[in-house]
Parts: sequence; C-alpha cells; structure tokens
Amino acid sequence: MALCMAFVGLAQAQLSQGQTYSTKIVTGNRPGAGDWGLYFGPSYSEIIDLVETMGSQTEKAFGLPLINLKYYAGDRAEIRMGIQYNGHNSKTDGTYTQEYGEDYGNRELYSNYHYGSRRFRVSPGFAYHFSPKNVLDVYVGATLPIGVDAMNQVDESNYYQEIFNPETEEYSLKQYEMKDNQKYSSFVMGVGAFIGLQAFVADLPLSLGFEYGLTGMMRTNDKVFHEVTDYEGEIQAYYTNGLDEFQYDELSNKSRYMGSDIRFTITYYFNNK
Repeated sequence: MALCMAFVGLAQAQLSQGQTYSTKIVTGNRPGAGDWGLYFGPSYSEIIDLVETMGSQTEKAFGLPLINLKYYAGDRAEIRMGIQYNGHNSKTDGTYTQEYGEDYGNRELYSNYHYGSRRFRVSPGFAYHFSPKNVLDVYVGATLPIGVDAMNQVDESNYYQEIFNPETEEYSLKQYEMKDNQKYSSFVMGVGAFIGLQAFVADLPLSLGFEYGLTGMMRTNDKVFHEVTDYEGEIQAYYTNGLDEFQYDELSNKSRYMGSDIRFTITYYFNNK
C-alpha cells in the first residue's frame, strides 16, 4: 500500500506539473458531480475459486461479485454503497463393500460429507479521485463492511462390529451409525482501505481498472455448534471455537482477522437528467 501511495504521489506530481500540451486529452466520458456509476468488482480470489471448481462434480463456488452503486457528490468525491453475496458447496456421497469373514459375508458401508458456506456483505464507503484531468483516474477510499458469515457441515458414516450376546452365547454383527452436524453463524463488521486505478473506454460511459484493498474484520459470534449422534444413538451438543480441542456447553467468542485482495473493476456511468 505504501508503494502504491508513493507511485500515486509521483504520478500526480508529474502529471499536474507537466506543461507539454496546451489542450486537454479526452479518453472517454469522465463522470462529474451529480453522475452515477454501477460498478462490478470480482476479486482475484473469487475468480480462482470459480475456476478451480468449474466442472467439478463435488464442489461448487457461486455468488455475485462486489457490486457498488456510486454517486459523485463532486468531481473528485464519490460515495458508494456495495453489496456482495457468495458461497461454496461441497458434497461427497460414497459407498463401498467390506468383507467381514465367512460367517458374515460382505457389508455395504457409506460415507457422506456435505459442506456449505455463505457470506453476505453490505459495504458503504467513499473515494477521493486525485484529478479529473489525468488520462488515468487514480483514487483512494475506505469502506465499512458489515454482514453475516454462515456454515453448515454434515458428516455421516457407518461401520459394523462383532458383538457377543451373553444370554444366547452367540456372536453377531451389529451396525453402528454416526453423524456430526456442525453449524456456524456469525455477525461480522470491519473497516477497509483501498487504492484504485481506472481508464475510461473511448467515448463510452465505461471504465476498466483494478483496486487493491486491505480489510480488517471482527466476528462477534465466532463459534461452531456441534450436534453429534454417537454409535449408541445418543446425541451430544456442544460448542467449539476452532482454536483448541475443548468442548463447551456455553461459549462467547470474538475474533479478528485481516486480509487483502485485488479486484478487477468495470463501471458503467449514467445520470438521471
């Protein structure tokens, strides 16, 4: 971020001080005070996730990229409101046959795993554009993302075990089933900063560019609820925090994390006149 800011300062100084041309270079329709913009910003990590799960029978990434509705309060001041929703699904259902000797023959075993995650964000923010006269539009800004993270994971399996009945004095093969159902739902909020660069396309009301952002987030309810059905059919319920192996009857946990990403942006501009 420091390197990007140094580059912006250097570029701004060179462009504003240069007097090579006496006429203004026009490379598209620049927005001004009172104009609006509709912004689509898929991130590098979101694109990689989509590409890696494309064509997979067991995994699927989905959702909308960051979409911003932007309003230019001035030629350099921009107010934006963003919304984002995405998720990831994973599903593996399998069966196989295992031999349990001549007395019991073969038995069919299964192992089923289902995983789903969801993320929803609303991100109000603002941006400051350094100069409406430069060929490339350089800007910085900040956002206040808030939203919800959710997860649900189900792991089911069975197995057989030989048991002895003391009343009949006979051995038999008994099937046992186990199920672990995990749920997670947390309210998140944070603050982010970004720097962007965009170029306007010919005489069209379009711009293409990229943004680099750094975001710090806090989860206010960072815990996983487990509902486990053991091999005897009894149900146990407890919480975990992902940091240790303890099982809690009640748990209150907050966590903080930071992340960065690069977004590739395309914006369509319009006004209501």
